Amino acid sequence: MPASTKSRRVVHQKAKGPVDPGLGRRVRELREARKLKQSDLAGTDFSKSFISLVETGRTRMSLRATQIVAARLGVPVAELIETPVGEDQRALELQLVQAEALLARGQALDAARIGEQLEHQATGSLAPRVKRLRGRALAAANRSRDGIRLLDEALRAYRAAGNRELVARTLYDLAVAHARLEEQGEALNFALQAEHLVNEGAVVDRTFELKLLSFLAGTLVVLSDFGAADLRTERAKALAEDVGDPRAVANLYENLAVTRQRQGDFDAALAYARRSLQAYEELDSKADVGSAWNTLGWVYVARGQAARAAEALTQAERLATEHKDGRLMSYVLQNRAELELARGNPDAAVTLAQQSMDHPEASSRCRAISRLVRAQALAKTKASDAQVNTAFREAIAELEPHGRRMSARAYQALFETQVARGQAKPANEAAKRALELLQPRLA
Repeated sequence: MPASTKSRRVVHQKAKGPVDPGLGRRVRELREARKLKQSDLAGTDFSKSFISLVETGRTRMSLRATQIVAARLGVPVAELIETPVGEDQRALELQLVQAEALLARGQALDAARIGEQLEHQATGSLAPRVKRLRGRALAAANRSRDGIRLLDEALRAYRAAGNRELVARTLYDLAVAHARLEEQGEALNFALQAEHLVNEGAVVDRTFELKLLSFLAGTLVVLSDFGAADLRTERAKALAEDVGDPRAVANLYENLAVTRQRQGDFDAALAYARRSLQAYEELDSKADVGSAWNTLGWVYVARGQAARAAEALTQAERLATEHKDGRLMSYVLQNRAELELARGNPDAAVTLAQQSMDHPEASSRCRAISRLVRAQALAKTKASDAQVNTAFREAIAELEPHGRRMSARAYQALFETQVARGQAKPANEAAKRALELLQPRLA
């Protein structure tokens, strides 16, 4: 059934008398802290009057209703149900909610500062929640190592408490933090653990499931496991029809653009990259918009649309500069190097690739790929065979930790370079090595 005609499941519930005024007060406080109206919280699932009855303690919520309200408030069900003891803890929680809202708006450093202030005061169930907030904020602020330490502490606390929902959410946070460090194996491990818990029913939150599936698809693409990535992608696309979270859908589109690009479906990659950019622009998330422009530029380079690629990368570079996003800038420089190489300007490509490699915030994966781009560009200059072969050896060595497919890509590029330079014997060796690296995946 087309998404436009698909009926939504509406939760209907009658008032059942006073049950839990504490829960109602908590719903109201969280709603007001997030600057939501009762109608915003109700959405299409409830009536505004139902939310009013809940907040004034005159009706109870079913499990399904609680799950929907918790997701809309941005908290796990367990945290919505559990009311902090004492006015001091309630005041701390409201500050924590405000910090979480700052993090959602991309103000990671501000959120981390509030979290640091709260950590010395929070007790009970709020303590691991503050650690988790700080861990997420530090990872988003390019301090993933510090963030991982705090997330590990929060994970241990949630496991000790038997809170499987928050275990799953923290596992996802750890996956994201490791991915920022280009530690894809660790990221995949944590994400698969989170997926297992979701499949067991520990988390019933479609928005979270969509984010997790989108992340898994992107990580599996990086690791060149396209079959497993496609399985998650198809599940994510089905979920996206029912999820009203525009950020999660935007993330999915961006991951789909990368997936289709690496699979050689450039038309689909372009369509998804454009949809991702539009979604992020509607959210007014400048950092994500910059990343989306960079992805779009990358797709245009692969399609041979140099002028459009240059325009997209200019937008990405402007936003990276405005927001002091060095990680993004290093990737923009890398894509600019590939663009100049495609335009037939190898000297400019060598310079840009070197700038990407030398950027202090470049990830190890970015540096490795830029080194390969530099070797390919160097081969188009008047550099000697010895210089070119050395550049490729350095690139291959740096790409090795990033998986067999990446190493195979480097050997394939070396083969093409040596053929063009008339080095038949070493070219055959490079081709043989590329096939050996690809063979386990082809078998």
